[in-house]
Amino acid sequence: MPVIKIGISKEIDKLRREFNHIMDELFRLPLGAVTCSTGWIPAIDVYADASSVYVVADMAGVDLESLELVLEGQFLRMSGIRRPPLTIKEKRFFQMEVEYGPFERVIRIPLPIEQDEINARIENGLLIVRFLKRNSDRMQIEVK
Repeated sequence: MPVIKIGISKEIDKLRREFNHIMDELFRLPLGAVTCSTGWIPAIDVYADASSVYVVADMAGVDLESLELVLEGQFLRMSGIRRPPLTIKEKRFFQMEVEYGPFERVIRIPLPIEQDEINARIENGLLIVRFLKRNSDRMQIEVK
């Protein structure tokens, strides 16, 4: 009996990774902070060093004019549009993996930060947002 190979293993693996990513995002964030997407989802790293918290996001091809960053409490909302680099009217695709279109992503900043000490820049297609850590989350409350 001949062996028939079905080329869906990559698609199943991709679907499994996407499902795991969705579940990780859903259960990592508190209620009301669901990651939103209206198109593609940029990959994001969040990490900290001794003095800062960093958010690094893949923004290759995103129009800087459309890029919007909004900090609401401890949540950073990123949105924008990535447009295809070529505008050829008659296209014949042989392979298409890069996703285009609008996106919106909401992530939780995991540590207390100084809201007036935020720097953002694009470097080699990556958005790098640096938040200065707040020294203490403790505040003395005066009783009257």
